[in-house]
Amino acid sequence: MVNYIRAKNTIFLKTTVRRPSGQSFIVLALVLSIVLLGPLALLGFEIARYCLVHQQLQACVESAALAGAATIASSNTTDPTTTQNAAMATALNMFKNNSILGQSLANTTQSSTYPLQPSGNQASVYFQFLDPVTRQAVNLGSTNGKILQVTGAFGFVPIFQKFVGLGSSYVAAATSNGGLPMLDLVLCFDISASMDDFTPISIVDRYSNGSLNAYSIINQGPLYTAFKATSSTGTAVNATFPQGLDNSYGSNGAYTFSSAARGQNYNAIAPSSMTTRFTDVVVNIDGTNTFSSGITVNYAGAAYNFPVNNIGCLVEAARGNLESTTVATAAGVPYTTWGITPKTGYYQAYLQAANVLRHPIADAISAAQNFFTIMNNDCDVHFGLVTFSSSPGSSANSTVRPDSGSSIGNITDQSSSYISNGFPSDPLSPLPPNPTINLNPTSGPAYSNFSTVNTSIQSVLAYGGTDIAGALKTAINQMNSTSSGGLGLTRAGSTKAIVLFTDGLPTVSSLGGNPSTDARTEASAAKALGIPVYCLGLCLVPSLQASQTAILTDQNSDPSTGGIAGISGNGATYYQATQLSELNLIFENTARSLVQLVR
Repeated sequence: MVNYIRAKNTIFLKTTVRRPSGQSFIVLALVLSIVLLGPLALLGFEIARYCLVHQQLQACVESAALAGAATIASSNTTDPTTTQNAAMATALNMFKNNSILGQSLANTTQSSTYPLQPSGNQASVYFQFLDPVTRQAVNLGSTNGKILQVTGAFGFVPIFQKFVGLGSSYVAAATSNGGLPMLDLVLCFDISASMDDFTPISIVDRYSNGSLNAYSIINQGPLYTAFKATSSTGTAVNATFPQGLDNSYGSNGAYTFSSAARGQNYNAIAPSSMTTRFTDVVVNIDGTNTFSSGITVNYAGAAYNFPVNNIGCLVEAARGNLESTTVATAAGVPYTTWGITPKTGYYQAYLQAANVLRHPIADAISAAQNFFTIMNNDCDVHFGLVTFSSSPGSSANSTVRPDSGSSIGNITDQSSSYISNGFPSDPLSPLPPNPTINLNPTSGPAYSNFSTVNTSIQSVLAYGGTDIAGALKTAINQMNSTSSGGLGLTRAGSTKAIVLFTDGLPTVSSLGGNPSTDARTEASAAKALGIPVYCLGLCLVPSLQASQTAILTDQNSDPSTGGIAGISGNGATYYQATQLSELNLIFENTARSLVQLVR
């Protein structure tokens, strides 16, 4: 190497010679850098790619789990297997719509076994459903399977595998859970007298025609229209026990009950001749307005024939006079001309068929049970139930409060005005059920009350007024903390909600004030506690629809003039059904709204 050095005006030439050992070191360093640092750099690159694969895979399983949970939330089927299969199909489809490192996941396969071993640049997923409390896997179709767990795997292929000594592929795996948080829910369910106003019935005068009975049909059709009712809040007459026939009214009082003409329920011929007043109201158990089809009812392994257009057969079965030929003969029943043979069970066969046709209460019971099932399938929910008529139920075994007098007669609302003998007993004991089922704060599906509320609501009957305020207060009390005077029955961290179902308007208040004002006050109390009151209105009387909407609506939140849903706020909604066929739909819409609330 030659350097030039200037000294004043003279230039000297200096020569430097580098030793061979220094050159060797540099060469060695370069070789080591290539041999060692190069592979390390490539390895670091592959590790970074693997980490990216895992991040992208995690995003894929999370989106799949979320999509599956949304499918569960929007399900309206009562079959958990159907719901869970639909959730898995949605989750798989969502997973397939993604990509990893630019590699499409469209060919992803669903595996029935674990662990997953996909080949290079391929993906597979594994689904299972978990119990929300134990977080343990349950069998497909289990009602405890509330959480969808999605596990995904992708076969990562290193680019520089030959240069760094890596294998051909490595499995990256990720897991995500999709489900709904805890929900504590109380259903307030109207069982007032109007809840069977659209049952097909016949209004009958049973009278003596010599030694046998005869039957004059006064009117037929849905109970509300057959009695020519005009009240927008329905009638106080019921199609089945407790009938309250002395509460009847019609056009100019034309259809009124005659206790004297009715005589004894059982084992006695009709005491009087035909009049314009009625003695019996029976359900047309073939489902027609005029009993024009007739029906054979199977009960307890035996068949009971109710001939076409034979209203007398319905009347005598409902009175208990077809339980034997001896009783039927003593009661003046012309059964031989009807072509039937009296036998034990006719009354129960009639009642079994009549209960199914109590509209709208039988339809509402079925819709509520479907609602319970859908919610139970979809999320970790605990149920409470408050049935209400003139007052809310106070316990699981509570009964309705008589509107007047000390008891309820089988035929009349005031038992002192008419007490019959024999079969069925009158006054009937026990009184009609009015159950309240409290929430259970113990975590786990075993404490959800699902079976209890389903069973309790099945047995309710129509009777009395509509105490919406008392029902809401009872439900709120279950959810309010003990420190604030409530029962404190909700689970820690749960979302709380009340569902109010009614077919009318507030007509009474067990709280002592104006029924509508008291109901709005309770809606405000729910709002203060963060509890939405979802309102479901059934309105089969056109003149009532606007009034019902005004008291239940979610469009007006004014505490003095608004609707219960709107006043309670917190996402509450209002749905109104104007046909029986819409009942299941409004319950299902509410179920979807509730699961959206707890997402």
